[in-house]
Amino acid sequence: MSGPSLTPAAVASALFDFSLRPSQNQAVGAVVAGRDTLAVLPTGSGKSAIYQVAGLSLGGLTLVISPLIALQRDQIRSIAGRPYGAQRPIEAELLNSSQRAHERQDTLTRLARGDLDFLFIGPEQLTNPETRDAVRAGARDVGLFVVDEAHLVSEWGQEFRPEYLRLVDAIAELGRPTILALTATASPPVQADITRRLGMQSPEVIVADFDRPNISLAMRQTQPSKPEARAVDDRCVDVVIQQETPALVYALTHARCESLADRLRLDDFRTAPYHAGLAAGARADVQDRFFSGRLDVVVATSAFGLGIDKPDIRTVVHAGVPSSIDDYYQEIGRAGRDGEPAAAVLVHDPRTIRIPRSLAARTHLGEETLHRVVDAIENAGGKVAVADLVESSEVHAHAVDRVVNELSELGFVSLAGSGHQRVVEPEQDLPRPVDLTDQLVALDQRRQAVLSSRLNAAREYAESTRCRRAELLAYFGESYAPPCENCDNDQFSKPAAPSRPAVTGGIPVRHRLWGEGQMLSRDDHELLVYFDSVGYKHLTASTLSSGILHRR
Repeated sequence: MSGPSLTPAAVASALFDFSLRPSQNQAVGAVVAGRDTLAVLPTGSGKSAIYQVAGLSLGGLTLVISPLIALQRDQIRSIAGRPYGAQRPIEAELLNSSQRAHERQDTLTRLARGDLDFLFIGPEQLTNPETRDAVRAGARDVGLFVVDEAHLVSEWGQEFRPEYLRLVDAIAELGRPTILALTATASPPVQADITRRLGMQSPEVIVADFDRPNISLAMRQTQPSKPEARAVDDRCVDVVIQQETPALVYALTHARCESLADRLRLDDFRTAPYHAGLAAGARADVQDRFFSGRLDVVVATSAFGLGIDKPDIRTVVHAGVPSSIDDYYQEIGRAGRDGEPAAAVLVHDPRTIRIPRSLAARTHLGEETLHRVVDAIENAGGKVAVADLVESSEVHAHAVDRVVNELSELGFVSLAGSGHQRVVEPEQDLPRPVDLTDQLVALDQRRQAVLSSRLNAAREYAESTRCRRAELLAYFGESYAPPCENCDNDQFSKPAAPSRPAVTGGIPVRHRLWGEGQMLSRDDHELLVYFDSVGYKHLTASTLSSGILHRR
C-alpha cells in the first residue's frame, strides 16, 4: 500500500510523538536513501522503530522476516491499527504456521489486493513453495525487506538458522528491494557474515549504543579445592543471594540447570529450570510464571533466548564461561531493560571450559563425513533430495544439511524446496569430488579455529584484570575510555598507570603468519585482532613494532 509523502522525522513524530535517536536516524536515513543497511543496536534501543519509520517513509509493503511467532505477534501489536497522524490506520498482518486456514487465506487476499503496509513472516515460510509463490505474486510493491534477529544468518551464532540462508534467493525473486538487517549482537566477523549471506550491496553498517551503563559487570571465581559441580553451584547460589531478583541464571548443561534450581529452592527462592530437555508445555509454564512474577529465578540454558522481554530482570548470572562474547552480551542484555540498576555476574571455574569446547567440537564434520556426502551427490548424477542423500551416504541428517548448505554457499550446488524434501542440484562445472572435499575440509578447519578463538576471547574476558566494559565493547568494535567505575576490576583494583583509551575498532592489519585482520582494540599492553583465517587473537602491543603485525 502506498504511504503518504512524509519525511522520516514527520513519520516518527506521528507514530511515536518523539524524535529518533542519532543511531536510529542514521539507519532510517540510509534506508530511505535506498542503501542496504545493517543496524547493530542493543535490545531496548528501538530497532523496530527503524523499520516502521523507514517503511512508511518509503511507501509500499514492508516485509519483515521474524524468527518466532511470539515475536511476530508482539511486533504486530506494536503497530497494527496505530493512527498514522491524520492519515488512515496502519495495516499490518502476519503469516505463520499457527494460523487457521481462513486466517491465512484472509492475509493472502489482503496481500494480493495491496492492502498491507507491513507483513510479518517467518523465514521457513519462504522455503514453502506455495507460500513463497503467493508472497511473490502479491508483493510486487515491496519497498523494504527487513531481516530481524539477523545474527541468525551467521554460522558463528549459537542459534544459527539454516532457513535464513535462503533469504537471499527470496530477495532476488522480489525484485531486490532495499534490505534492512537488524540485530542486538554482532561482532565485526558476524557483521561481515550477515551482509555477505544476505547479498547486501555496499551496505551502511551502523554499530552504536552498545554500552549499557546501568548493568554492573563482575566475575566471581569458584573455590578450586571443591569438586567442579559443587564449586559452581555454591558460588552461583552465593551470587544470587547477594543480588536482587528477578534473576536469570545461565547454565551450560541440562543437569546443571536442574541441580542449581534444586539448590536455590533450598534457600527459599521460587525457582524453576528451563532447557530443551523439558516438554514444550513445561517450558511455556516456566516462562509464564517468570513473566508474571511467580518465580524469582529461572535457571536456563541458552534455550531461554529470543523473545525474552521482561524489563525488570535485576540480575543475570552465568554458571561458567559461555561459548562466545556474542552469546554473553546478548544474554546479559536481558537485565535492566527498564533502565534501573542491574548486575551481570560471571561465575568462572576454568574446568567448565571443556563444556563449550566440547560443544564446538561437535560442529566438526570430519573428512570421512564430507567424502561420503560429496560422493553421494556425485553418484546421484543430477538432482537428488536431501532425504535420499542421508540414506545413500549413511550420514546423520544434520551433517548432510550442513554439507549441502556449505556447497550452496560455495556456489557448487543450488537448493530448492524445504526440510529434508529439499532438492540438491549440482552445477555443471562441479569440481572433482576429491577437490570439492578438500575445499570443505579447509572450510571446516577454519570454522574450528574461529570457534576456538571465540571461546578463548570469552575466557580471557573472564580472567581480565582490565576494565570489563572497555573489554566487552572492544569486542564489538566500539571504543570506550576506561575506567567505567561500574565493574569489579575498576572498583577493586586500580592500574598502576593509566592506559591509553582504546582506539576505534576495524583498523586493517596484516600478520606475518595469519594474514589479513582487523584490529578491534589497542592499549599500552595488548591488542585484540580478528583474523579471517584463525579468528580472535589477543596479542602483545609490541607485535606492532616488531614487524610481525603491521597496519595495511
